[in-house]
Amino acid sequence: MKFDVIAGKIGEFGLYQKRVYFLLCLPALFAGIQTMISVFTLGVPKHRCAIPSLNNDSYEVIDDSHRSLINQSIPISVSFKGQRSYDKCHLIDAGANRSEGSGQHECSMWVYDKEFFDDTVVTKFNLVCEDKLARAHARMILMSGYLLGSVLTGIIADAVGRKMALMLLIVIHSTSSIATAWAPSFIVYVCLRFFTGISNSGLFLVVFVLGVELVGPSKRMLAGIIVEYFWAFGVMILGGVAYALRDWQLLQMTFAFPSIILLSYWWLIPESPRWLMAKRRHEEAETIIRDMARVNQVKLPKSLFKQDDVTGELVSQENLHKVDVWQVFKSPILVFRTVVIFINWFVVSMVFYGLSMNADSLGGNVYVNFELLTFMEVVAYVLCLLFLNRLGRKKVHCTSMLVGGLACIGTLFVNLYGDESLNWINIILALIGKIGAAAGFAVIFFYSAELFPTVLRNSFMGAGSVFARIGGMVSPYIADLGSVVGGNFGPSLPLLICGLASIFAGCAALTLPETLHKDLPETINDAKKFGREPVVKPDSVKEEGREMLPKDVTSQV
Repeated sequence: MKFDVIAGKIGEFGLYQKRVYFLLCLPALFAGIQTMISVFTLGVPKHRCAIPSLNNDSYEVIDDSHRSLINQSIPISVSFKGQRSYDKCHLIDAGANRSEGSGQHECSMWVYDKEFFDDTVVTKFNLVCEDKLARAHARMILMSGYLLGSVLTGIIADAVGRKMALMLLIVIHSTSSIATAWAPSFIVYVCLRFFTGISNSGLFLVVFVLGVELVGPSKRMLAGIIVEYFWAFGVMILGGVAYALRDWQLLQMTFAFPSIILLSYWWLIPESPRWLMAKRRHEEAETIIRDMARVNQVKLPKSLFKQDDVTGELVSQENLHKVDVWQVFKSPILVFRTVVIFINWFVVSMVFYGLSMNADSLGGNVYVNFELLTFMEVVAYVLCLLFLNRLGRKKVHCTSMLVGGLACIGTLFVNLYGDESLNWINIILALIGKIGAAAGFAVIFFYSAELFPTVLRNSFMGAGSVFARIGGMVSPYIADLGSVVGGNFGPSLPLLICGLASIFAGCAALTLPETLHKDLPETINDAKKFGREPVVKPDSVKEEGREMLPKDVTSQV
């Protein structure tokens, strides 16, 4: 039997699968926390140069004499709208005339506002002024770990098994995230975050694969979406705890040490029966399958696999066909669709992470902004569950990208022509943009998986994941453009870029065919004809249904 047939007999999402699936979702929670924790651990408080002659200087003005000393030592910066504030990076030279605007030099010590953060990596290593891009570099290195993790995880999980890959990634995750709290230098910090990025990416991918491979065909889309909720719930928990713990090291340790409990998965999580069957380890697969049937209170036939007449080995009915990936590039229509899909992978990742990391640049309370942005992810996933199988992949994805993009662009006009009293409009527009990005990210996975032909689906989904990680590597620099450019235009620049990119990707996706209620392409010739004429396939293929994630996508999420 094929595993999908077996799943239909033992229950596509029975008690056994529910128990294991819940446990598999917990690592996604930890991965989400360690990915987004940099919003707080790398938070940049308001700051100015420390006055050299004052040993106990503070950002907060203590009294009139302190204010007078600040005015004598710190030059005034004037914003685009004429708003005055103390310069963040310069001191007035002794004996220089403030009114002449000359006689300034860069400072080497700073004082920081304690309103939102008591201590962060930025304040510990003074990553401001000339070093202000260091925060973006740190986030980029985390995302480069994501890139490497997405490449290596598929290879390792296919070679040694999902469970072994999961345990290896848990060890890397726990070790790197705990050690990060004691990083003695910024270089050590970013190196540890690189390994955390590898483990975050790998953990999410492996638990996604295991979860989807344990359920039957009709439950794959549900299994693929629910794990996203755990990611979002973890990030929401992070925002609440970060509000209470304003010290970055304490916050890092609070979420790093509990990840040690995941080591118990060695005894709690089974290997994927589907992977065991693909590797011809049928005895092990049958043991797990019968355990599933026992818990689900279902009886199975005595023989699940037929015996080869020549070798005597047990075999299943899984037929794998290898096709040269370069055949796709002989077809202009397939090349065009592939480029459009990869552009959308790149953009949805860049916008999703760019908006998530931009919470401290929206104005107002960073913790409230962060929680609202994260809640929008939950809203986006609910909308996906409601409309994906009603309106179709194309309509949901393109609408998400276009509406989200227009909302992000709208912040430009508020910043240029409004004042601080209208900042709430900016936040609402950013929240709409986040819904669009989160929904687009969720949909593009299913949509592109259904557009690629079965014979090459794994390879091209892996390539799409690489483009997504490159977009994630770019996102920290997009998010930090506001602090680099400054002025009233600065805060709008990240959202403007995200908005324009979303609209471009959404318009490009309009050229793709709809996949809802369609027979999915099996061969390259099927893919060429897809969207232009019906694709006829054997009844055995049609049994799996057309409103669910194709089974062979799971090894290259």
